Amino acid sequence: MTKLTSQYVFLALLVGLVAACSDPIPKLPDQSWADIKVTVETRPPTLQSGMNEFIVLASRSSGIAAHNLIVSLRVNDGRWHQAIQDGHVGAYRRAVMVGNPKSDVLFVKIEDDNREGVLRFPLAEQKLPATR
Repeated sequence: MTKLTSQYVFLALLVGLVAACSDPIPKLPDQSWADIKVTVETRPPTLQSGMNEFIVLASRSSGIAAHNLIVSLRVNDGRWHQAIQDGHVGAYRRAVMVGNPKSDVLFVKIEDDNREGVLRFPLAEQKLPATR
């Protein structure tokens, strides 16, 4: 085996090891609004009382990232907080205060052109993705 080949084998093993050791990311059940699929992930991965970051991933039914939206978040009946667009990949993030992860509800407001919709995500529905 040449030095270059052994380096590729080592790199492949390292990548496999890192992927095998990473934790699956808990998320809230996906929802749809108009032609947009919405996925919500959290940081920390398991919701806690206090500040939590929510990452809203939006994609069109064609599979293309919905990068031209205005996304706002609120917990229960709190005030709306506009999320920050993370590049042009359909990702929007914002940290908001969670009082009780077992009973609070995250509301996601989506504005697209002249349309607006609100999705409701009960935080108690957060689940780990299925493992292989």
